[in-house]
Amino acid sequence: MNLCNHRNPNFLILICFFITSCYSQTPQQNNSTPKSDKIVLSNGTQSGVIGCELMDKDGNIWFSIKGEGAYRFDGKLFTHFTTKDGLCNNNVGPIIQDRAGNILLGTNNGICKFDGNAFSKYPVPDVLSITCMLEDKDGNLWFGTSQNGVYCYNGKTLKNFLNSNRYEYNLGSNNQFILDILQDKEGNLWFSSWNGGGVWKYDGSSFTNFVPPAEYYKTNQDNRGLVKMSHDSLGAPKTIAFVPSQDYISDDMIFSMTEDNAGNIWFATRDHGLCRYNGKTFLSLGKNDGFNSRGATAILQDNNSSFWITTVDKGVWYYDGKTFTNLTEKDGLVNDAVMSMLKDKQGNLWFGTKYLGLSRYDGKTFTTFSKYNN
Repeated sequence: MNLCNHRNPNFLILICFFITSCYSQTPQQNNSTPKSDKIVLSNGTQSGVIGCELMDKDGNIWFSIKGEGAYRFDGKLFTHFTTKDGLCNNNVGPIIQDRAGNILLGTNNGICKFDGNAFSKYPVPDVLSITCMLEDKDGNLWFGTSQNGVYCYNGKTLKNFLNSNRYEYNLGSNNQFILDILQDKEGNLWFSSWNGGGVWKYDGSSFTNFVPPAEYYKTNQDNRGLVKMSHDSLGAPKTIAFVPSQDYISDDMIFSMTEDNAGNIWFATRDHGLCRYNGKTFLSLGKNDGFNSRGATAILQDNNSSFWITTVDKGVWYYDGKTFTNLTEKDGLVNDAVMSMLKDKQGNLWFGTKYLGLSRYDGKTFTTFSKYNN
């Protein structure tokens, strides 16, 4: 099923070959591209987050930092790529590898392609700020944006989705901020929203939208104050508890998604811990289950079928299906605001954090791979 080629009159079809300048230059990699045994960070970076983005087919690991370009780690040294080496833009976010072996780097101004020798612009509009990317099973490139929903490029045409649909709890915006894309084992595509749109499932012909129940909004879980707070007889505000339901997703802002070995879809939510969907019902895992953190940023299943969860306030959690174990700065983690995670070919886990930190965990100890240059 070629999802990108599906015809639907409700979707805007864009022909992207007007970008003739995309191939006008093919800057070569600079022979003096700096290398180091750690990511060396300057004080001028535009972001405090290190993104663990990709392990490529050769086993290299790629990292991104907004304002500082991209880093490639070969197991010994980090190679730092910036516009000086031909990179299209230093504001790099998501990084993936396509089936041809090219490295695609999403930036604040479109997508840049690296073929192993040279960088060039990818034929999508430079005005798009890229937040996530995925190449589907048919070879179509899907990418999310911060203001214009999601796009699909099939090598000839560019289509736009989730950019003109209204939903009841969509923050009143037509333009969805898509933060993650997942294709499940059955070929369905999942898109997570970071501006109140919840999650969409796309089966190739239609979208299904998952948002929390009305009680979620009536109790102001999204802090939008859609419903006026009620008061008791003495004028004090009434506290109404929100209890997640198995019929609804537990949050409408989802940082990332993953599919486990059994085909369940896991959601890392902003304020309501973890949420797991088995195709029929939702299971919410939070403080009552031992996950003592407000929300999650990433979820990864290891070779033992256990889960690793990163959080923005409580470091890293390990979940064996029954109990949660917490690892923090006290255990050697560079800091507790962990935003991304990746497993390398040796089985080590890499954790990218806020405040410009990078840690590697070998199952016993953490090693820091970042430092300032001052």
